[in-house]
Amino acid sequence: MKPIKPRRSVIYRLGDDPSSYDTAKDLAVDVLLFDLEDSVSPADKDAARSRMGKALAAGNFNGQERLIRINGLDTKFGADDLAFAAKAGVDGIMLCKVETARQMKEADDAVGAMGVPDGFRLWAMIETPKGVLAAEEIATSCPRMEGIAIGLGDLSRGLGGFRRPAPYRFPMLTALSTIALAAKAHGLVAIDSSFRDARDPNGFRAACLDGRELGYDGKAVGTQEQAAIADAAFGPTPQEIDWSKRVLAAVAAAPKGIQVKVDGQLIEPGYIDVARQIAEMAKWPRLGA
Repeated sequence: MKPIKPRRSVIYRLGDDPSSYDTAKDLAVDVLLFDLEDSVSPADKDAARSRMGKALAAGNFNGQERLIRINGLDTKFGADDLAFAAKAGVDGIMLCKVETARQMKEADDAVGAMGVPDGFRLWAMIETPKGVLAAEEIATSCPRMEGIAIGLGDLSRGLGGFRRPAPYRFPMLTALSTIALAAKAHGLVAIDSSFRDARDPNGFRAACLDGRELGYDGKAVGTQEQAAIADAAFGPTPQEIDWSKRVLAAVAAAPKGIQVKVDGQLIEPGYIDVARQIAEMAKWPRLGA
């Protein structure tokens, strides 16, 4: 089975504070999302690229996947962001406010012409009603597509639903499900939105667990504390790991073609696949954080 990369915690506040670049390498998260979009003021874009480039060139990262969120190619910053990211030594880019497959295809063609490595991947961030409706087209837009993230802040404002407190996600269920379905139908990673209130760890944990059940692989986080909660919520529990071990042991011991039961449950082929997936996830760092 192909190893499954952990994308449980995606920290995104790496742009608004110059010191965040220097401390990024020490963060215990799965993905570092360096931001050149909304958290960086228009007047600071050039300086942010310079600071970011120095931090990335210095290296010493602890195995985190590294992405750069860039401005749209239809903005005056997008082309410079893309050219910078293609040479920055990162694992890929996240294109913000994606609404059409054409936007991703243009980015794919551009980085291909720049000679990025084969492993360089593209991510789409969907933040508008139009983008949600085009989610499947976006998911199949280009060969380098790796994942889709949803941004509920801009999306809720676009729907006129910005008055509810952070835990109130039910009105966003259609959009959340649409994005997750589009990603999973085409083998992509799905990343849930950030959480509005950093002072509410219980609400954040509940949102993580909801996201996991909807099909999301991880969540955007703003702090190390939130990252620990997301790691635990999107990673396998000790009980799930124990179950997977017992399932795989029972299957291995059974005569060929004979189905087995574990805890009184018939283990059909789909459950064997789940057990194998959990066994791979059990190799991830920071389980039970």
